[in-house]
Amino acid sequence: MAARERLRACQDRVRTAEVAELEARLALESIREQVLVELAGLGDLGIRLLINETRVDLEDAGSGTANDEDDFAPLPAAPAGFDDGADGEDNPNGITLESVLAEAAALWAKASAVEPPSSGRLATLRRRFHELGAPNPFAAEEYEQLRTRLDGLEAQRADLTSAISKTRALIEQLNAMIATQFRETFVALETAFDARFRQLFGGGYAHLTLTDPEDLAATGVEIMARPPGKKAQPLSMLSGGERTLTAVALLFAMLEVHPVPFCVLDEVDAALDEANVGRFADALRGLADQTQFIVITHNRGTIENADALYGVTVGDDAVSRLISLRLEEARELADQVTKKAAAAAG
Repeated sequence: MAARERLRACQDRVRTAEVAELEARLALESIREQVLVELAGLGDLGIRLLINETRVDLEDAGSGTANDEDDFAPLPAAPAGFDDGADGEDNPNGITLESVLAEAAALWAKASAVEPPSSGRLATLRRRFHELGAPNPFAAEEYEQLRTRLDGLEAQRADLTSAISKTRALIEQLNAMIATQFRETFVALETAFDARFRQLFGGGYAHLTLTDPEDLAATGVEIMARPPGKKAQPLSMLSGGERTLTAVALLFAMLEVHPVPFCVLDEVDAALDEANVGRFADALRGLADQTQFIVITHNRGTIENADALYGVTVGDDAVSRLISLRLEEARELADQVTKKAAAAAG
């Protein structure tokens, strides 16, 4: 009786074990089918990665021709004769996804220390894979086109950066050269201005100062003058005639430092007395060798020192006429008339 009970208990345990084994086999088959579906969804990429994972030698499975590896250069190479056709029609050597998966399953079973990923991890990876979408067969060509365009843009950027650097260096050189020339010219102008001021005023002194010597691009110029018998003061504190004569001295100093072909003066001597007009005329005569002066004036002293006169007159018929006269020719004509008159009187 006791033996019968023990036998019945053993039979129950065996049936329980068989049921558990059957359930485990069914669960394993279900997982296998799910893995096959997922790998089939990955396409050639999943198959090649699976082959690389198992690292099995399937060269002996057949003698077919190997696939072209150029299309999947970044991926692990497939064994010779392997194709991803699961139905065997495109796989003449009989190497199927199931066989590779079987090899991988055997290796994974041996690596018991590696914990399999959880269902949540698998779901996350599956979702991320589907979010990536289908592979782009023209990705390599598009990459080459974009790479070529990027290289061209990088070359242009390098050229622009180099041009900007050279331009800035040139600007700095020009600024330094302009500053040097400005200072040299300013020193020469200040010396010439003081000499012309003494010539026109018959004494005294004058000098120029910069309002902002550190910033030559925005600096101003102040004029300090001391006519004979007076104290030094700014230009605005001088009388009208003194301001005119000081401005004329500065103008003549500029023409002396940097001569020009011609210069037009309009009633510059209007506020000058006879003594100052004489000095003004002498200064004009001193600069006439390098600059031609056209002077609009009514001052007799200035007219007497001119080489040629041009004027407008109105006759009895009320018609304006332009007249011209060269004083040298007039003097020669006057001398001839004088000589003839003296000869006739003798």
